[in-house]
Amino acid sequence: MTRSLIVAMLSMAGLLTPGSPAVSDGPSGCDFNGDGYDDLAIGAPTEDVEGVESAGAFITLYGTAAGLSDANVQFIHRGATGITDELAVGDYFGHQPTCGDFDGDGDDDLAIGVWLDNVGSVGDAGSVHVIYGSGSGLSSTDEVIHQDTPGIQGTAEAADYFGLAVDSGDFDGDGFDDLAVGAGGEDYGSGFASGTVTVIYGSGSGLGGDDQVWHQDVSGVEGTGEADDWFGFSLVVGDFDGDGFDDLAAGAPLEDVGVVANAGAVNVIYGSGSGLTAAGDQAWTRNSTGIKGVAGGGDHWSLGLGVGDFDNDGRDDLAVGGPFADVNGMDAAGTVNVIYGSGSGLNELGDQEFHQNTLGIGGTAEADDDFGLTLAGGDFNNDGEDDLAIAVPLEDLDTTVDAGALMVIYGSPGSGLTVDGDQTWHQDTTGIKDVAEADDKFGHPLSTGDFNGDGRDDLVAGVTQEDRGADVDTGALVVLYGGSGGVSASDDLWDQSQLEVAEAGDVFGFTGGGYNWFL
Repeated sequence: MTRSLIVAMLSMAGLLTPGSPAVSDGPSGCDFNGDGYDDLAIGAPTEDVEGVESAGAFITLYGTAAGLSDANVQFIHRGATGITDELAVGDYFGHQPTCGDFDGDGDDDLAIGVWLDNVGSVGDAGSVHVIYGSGSGLSSTDEVIHQDTPGIQGTAEAADYFGLAVDSGDFDGDGFDDLAVGAGGEDYGSGFASGTVTVIYGSGSGLGGDDQVWHQDVSGVEGTGEADDWFGFSLVVGDFDGDGFDDLAAGAPLEDVGVVANAGAVNVIYGSGSGLTAAGDQAWTRNSTGIKGVAGGGDHWSLGLGVGDFDNDGRDDLAVGGPFADVNGMDAAGTVNVIYGSGSGLNELGDQEFHQNTLGIGGTAEADDDFGLTLAGGDFNNDGEDDLAIAVPLEDLDTTVDAGALMVIYGSPGSGLTVDGDQTWHQDTTGIKDVAEADDKFGHPLSTGDFNGDGRDDLVAGVTQEDRGADVDTGALVVLYGGSGGVSASDDLWDQSQLEVAEAGDVFGFTGGGYNWFL
């Protein structure tokens, strides 16, 4: 699939504006200065920097006892002091972050996927910038990794889109986080855009040295690498078997299931003392035994991926969004499946399916709502069970078209997610700053972190097409703080007028989470 076809596919869903890409779980619990308060890196991928169109940038806000603060704001872009590489038109630096402590110094590091980066003269090969944390926050020390970097397997090729998705975890249990990088456009064998995932292992000196390349033609990995599967288009990390080694879930949202085109699938590759291994690899679709629902053409199941221990059994569970799935004849209303972990990994026992026609869930399944496009897990009420936030970015609010909303479904001991006490949030909810407007697409993307250190996760909702005054699509984000009763209306609203200069078309508000292309 060519870049133009990706754009066409997403544009038909009503979600993509010119220059948009692809998804990962996004940073959760990023503490760049090691002070015990989580911090937040916010992308503005179409930001013009020093006159360079859509070069892209990040702004970093640091956590405090009172929540996120603009006291020590950092403005990060290519060409800034200490940041490698020059500004370039259309890099969209700022769309896909994740974090991990890759050098084990106690301060988290920021990894930024730059999927449209040119490597030398090779167009859209893609790269990843890694900026290391320190006691004073993100430093001016970075490294750039791509497929022509010495020691990294593969070769930078046009339209590989290395960095289309990024996520991190400790796959070998050595105390150093490792980085997974999706290259959904990578050709493998005869499979045009079959897709690969490169895993780069951490060490006392940071990322480098050993790496692995995973795809569906690796011996022991379920499935077959086929043209336009886009394996690695989405990534999320969790410990699904509770053995202390993180595991990797890699989405292939354009995978055909039998004769059903673009139904979507997800592979799970398990960690071990020697890192990720094909032993016990699993492939899941909506046609897998025990999984609720039926694979449908164009569902793109696995576009949204999320993780959390929703039943508090010590094993993470996997949430899989199929945002373009039909619900009772409503095209692209969207669904989410939750597959629970066990001592032997994910299994179908207790699988759940949620959509807006599920009894007890707020709202009604309507065409083109795209329920489940972005997912984020976190323990918002600190009861020991993780909860699941679900974006519904094209939700209409009365006559306000595509204003967007999000839902929070709460975990419970033993039985997992339950609709009891579920919440719906949008910009017309009492206590939420600003108002719902057409095409805001509130709720995409989503991420979590404990920004005030109270032991309860807080929820970040992007509003990347928010207009500020006369400036269209400048973007904003809303932080909904956790409390004893869960997510509350005690919120912050951030935009670039508070931090830098708000400009039309910046689409500020990318913090990772689920679908890693910008609206």
